[in-house]
Amino acid sequence: MKTSKNIIISVSILAVVVATFMIVSLNRDDSSAEANALPSANSTKEKTTASKNAKAKKIRARKESPIAIEGEARLHTELDIDDDEYSDLSPEMKRLMVEIQRCIDTEDRKALSKVCDKIAMIRNERGESSIPASVRAKAVEAIGLFLPESLADLVEFMADSDPEVVDSVFDQLDTLLNDTTIGDQEMSGMLVAISKVLTNEDSIDSLAMAIDMNMRNSVKVKTYCQILDTGTTAAVERMKEAIADLMEVEVDELPASKTAIKDQLNEWLEGNPDDEDDADFYKGVAD
Repeated sequence: MKTSKNIIISVSILAVVVATFMIVSLNRDDSSAEANALPSANSTKEKTTASKNAKAKKIRARKESPIAIEGEARLHTELDIDDDEYSDLSPEMKRLMVEIQRCIDTEDRKALSKVCDKIAMIRNERGESSIPASVRAKAVEAIGLFLPESLADLVEFMADSDPEVVDSVFDQLDTLLNDTTIGDQEMSGMLVAISKVLTNEDSIDSLAMAIDMNMRNSVKVKTYCQILDTGTTAAVERMKEAIADLMEVEVDELPASKTAIKDQLNEWLEGNPDDEDDADFYKGVAD
């Protein structure tokens, strides 16, 4: 009996020891699992933070270093080259000068039209004096490289009163009027458009000469009639002189009414119709 009792006590003690050992082991395993899981969570958090930081850096870099800054740096470099030439201009006007010169160098007509639109906008908002004459003259010079396609841009400068701009306009207009690749119908449309704003006497004289020398009679009469209706006062008065020469009368012998003058022109055309070869002769010479 005593032996059996001892065996039972020994087994009980052993069971307690084993149970204690298992509990300790389980606690260690749980601690290890938590320890292993924690770095994983931290790692994910670190990666997310790093990703956000990288994205923020990219956004900040994009804001701090746009292409515009590179262009601005290039602009300042170009301005330094010709600083003496542009020394009397504001930074805004210097920028316009550089843009115009770039259009000339790259032969970029579309870009030039945008520059002309920008000049027109500034003039409309602040007045003509807001754009220095040197800038306006430079724009006209550039426009001349693309005539007749850039005629609409040139027209914007034709009513300019500054001598520097007027001289530049006259040079470009003179080149246009002597362009043998332009037919008389096309030339007529251009001259009618030009006459709506033209005030310079020398330019108007060149316009009248172009009508007289470079058009068949039917186109000539049509052009005179249109300019009488829509031309500036100076252009209309000069056309009357040309019409009087055409009809071999004095200017004061013409009717006072523009409608009556146009009627006389059409009567003159009936007696002086186009020659059979005029259409081919005045169609313009191919490049």
